[in-house]
Amino acid sequence: MNKRAFITAHRAQYAVSTLCGLVRLSRSWFYGRQAGQDVRDERQSRRAARDKSLLERISHFFKASKGRYGSKRIHRDLCADGESVSERRVARIMQENRISARPRKRRKPVTTNSNHQLTPSPNLLQRAFHCTTPNTVWLADITYVGTGEGWLYLAAVKECAFVRHWSEENGACVPRNCGVVHGRTSESGALL
Repeated sequence: MNKRAFITAHRAQYAVSTLCGLVRLSRSWFYGRQAGQDVRDERQSRRAARDKSLLERISHFFKASKGRYGSKRIHRDLCADGESVSERRVARIMQENRISARPRKRRKPVTTNSNHQLTPSPNLLQRAFHCTTPNTVWLADITYVGTGEGWLYLAAVKECAFVRHWSEENGACVPRNCGVVHGRTSESGALL
């Protein structure tokens, strides 16, 4: 039997101060604990009722955002609507009721529009990549690279005839690229 139950069981026969002295507790603890428990129960029931009403509002804003908003944006919407509530409480209620935003899908950029009625350009090269004459065939392509700031588009242009000349410097054969020069333009009639 705990001390509280002992005092409660014998308080009809003896004074509460005598019983508290016997079990070495203060009278204020005995009376305060009972009053405190009632206050705690009252506070807990008020909190549960408030959480229930907030859950309805949170669900409303969550559905209005099509399931995209997390606790920060829901909190901002509640505050804008005149509700005084902490962001931590919103996060706790959402977590307890398993309300979580869908992760945003990363959209890949579209570099080609295939939905059109235009005829494609003719393939003049016909995959004959073994060109030896410089400045007649140029290759080009575009791609994208995801970065922290967004998509970086990368375009590359290359001359197909990659002619290497060898020169001897200091007794060693070193390849020297003579085909591609920065700022050079293609001649008229060159394929790109």
